[in-house]
Formats: sequence, C-alpha cells, structure tokens
Amino acid sequence: MEISSSHKTIRVEGKDSLEFLQGQLSNDLNLANIDILQKNVICNVKGRIISLIWLKKQSQECFDLILDGSIIEKTFETLKKYKVFFKSEMFIIDDVLKNAEIVDSAKWKLKSINNGLCEINALTTELFTPHDLGYQNLDIINFDKGCYTGQEVVARMHYRAKLKTGLLLIYSSDLNSMKEGCSLYDHENKVLGRIASKFETNSLLFLKNKSNFKDLYKDSGEKINFKQLKLF
Repeated sequence: MEISSSHKTIRVEGKDSLEFLQGQLSNDLNLANIDILQKNVICNVKGRIISLIWLKKQSQECFDLILDGSIIEKTFETLKKYKVFFKSEMFIIDDVLKNAEIVDSAKWKLKSINNGLCEINALTTELFTPHDLGYQNLDIINFDKGCYTGQEVVARMHYRAKLKTGLLLIYSSDLNSMKEGCSLYDHENKVLGRIASKFETNSLLFLKNKSNFKDLYKDSGEKINFKQLKLF
C-alpha cells in the first residue's frame, strides 16, 4: 500500500462506523478489504466532490480515511455534521499507516497526473463532479450501493446523461503562472474547462467537451502552447 507524504488521516471508530460512513462515501464499504486501500469520494448535496479518500478498513468498527492534508479539516467538519446520528467517534490521527509505503508528495502527484487521477485539494474542492474527473472509471463510485450524500445527482448523470466531458493530459510551461481550478477559454473567451491537477509542466485539464476543442487560452487572452500527451 502506498500513501503520499502530504496525506493525513481521519479515524472513525465505534459500532455504527460502517453504517455512518456508508451513508457518506461513494463506494460500498461492505466490499472493503483489510489488505487494500479502497478509493472513495465525499460529495456535497449537489454531487460535487469535497474530497477524494483512500479508505483503510482496520476492522468492522474502525476505518481510516486518508486524504490530502489541505482539506483534512474541511472533510472532518463535513462528516461531523452527520456523525451525531451514530454511535461512533471521529478524530484526526498522526500515526503513519502500518505497512504503508510513504511516497514523496511530488512523485505521488506526478504519477497520479500521468495515470489520469485528479486528487482533490483546497484549490479544487467542490469544483467538480465525479464524472467530470472520470472517477466512474476508476473504481471510486459504486452504482449498486444505497444512498449517500450527493448520490442522486451522481447516479442521474451516470444513467441519463451522454457524457461529453473528459480529461486532457498535456505538457506545457505556459500554465506555470496558473493555479489548479483556474478556467481555460477558447478564442472567443468562452469557458472550455479548468485545470484539474497540475505539477510543474504536466497537467490534467478538465474539458467540458473533449471532442470539440482546438486551442486553449488564458483569461488574459494569451494562447497556451502545449503538447498533447493523452486524452482520458
């Protein structure tokens, strides 16, 4: 198991922990394996991603939620609103996950970007839906489990919408001055998408229509020069 050096952990334990988390996370915790990290998202009621979670099942009554440290407090406070209905405890822990390999945060992010995985952080929280980032193809969403916060929106998009969105992996130094979450435009200053994840010159761009774009521009009107690496 690998986790990033930039990750932090929320521990949830108590007899209602499974039921509590099952109502908030996008994957089916009944399928979680003690030996494997299960990917999940926590969404708001509009189906937008608050955080991407690596869940470690410690026991039937204890789960560790591993996520980017920049949104640990926000995620904790989000879950706290729902925890009051269940017999469980929740706290942020400093313990390193047992038997986990700690990967340098820079290497982790570059590897994630090149594999088409956008990790959520303080700049991108609540900007994207799971389908915007292709999470439905990455074993992050279980469409057969029961309800969770934002589930109706996520399911409606999956079953009723004809998806045009996609992720574009590019190599460009022209984005160095821009932050994750910034909008991208066409030559008529219409929004084409956003920077979903970026590390140095490698970036994943969210495109509203992956089959209908040619050039990309900054909000200043400056054209972005890039090398297309892959379209997800």
